[in-house]
Amino acid sequence: MKKYSLLVLFLSLSLICELFVSDAYAYLDPGTGTMIIQAIFAALVGVGITIKVYWAKIRYKISERSSKSNEE
Repeated sequence: MKKYSLLVLFLSLSLICELFVSDAYAYLDPGTGTMIIQAIFAALVGVGITIKVYWAKIRYKISERSSKSNEE
């Protein structure tokens, strides 16, 4: 029970510290948006390539399930 209370205390203190943060005065370069868009596009292409590589296995699993349901 003591570990639970320490965790609650730590999370409470973390939340309080986050509420009272001063301004950061940070600069975001115009290239930052392009980099984010590029990362999203790369993730989508990666998912597409992964599906393409494993498409035969995915199709086999789907056809195997449908053939089992047709037999019953």
